[in-house]
Amino acid sequence: MNRIYNFNATHDIDPTLRPSFAASLKGICPLKNRAKNAGISNDPSPTTFDNTHYRLILQKKSLLFSDHSLLTTPKTKGLVYKFATSKSAFHKAFSNSMIKMSSLTGGQEVRKDCRVVN
Repeated sequence: MNRIYNFNATHDIDPTLRPSFAASLKGICPLKNRAKNAGISNDPSPTTFDNTHYRLILQKKSLLFSDHSLLTTPKTKGLVYKFATSKSAFHKAFSNSMIKMSSLTGGQEVRKDCRVVN
């Protein structure tokens, strides 16, 4: 809500959002809406593990300000571009990070199914 209404003293809408995306969000989330389940899924491929999230950031269609902030530093901006343009780079980095995270707790296994021990 704070990105599409009263963003700051100069802008009602966060200028980092694509204007058409902000307008569609305003239609879905009216200012006086108090419904707890109001909103949208911002993932056009919710059943697929892919790099769509990074492509949406580049299209100025990210819901969270923290997502947009990834474009504000050279290192993270480079990663956003890399992952947005290459599914394989995203999948490789993700799998490497999961392996690295598993070593933080003494090398526990990375499960193929989180409910079942391999």
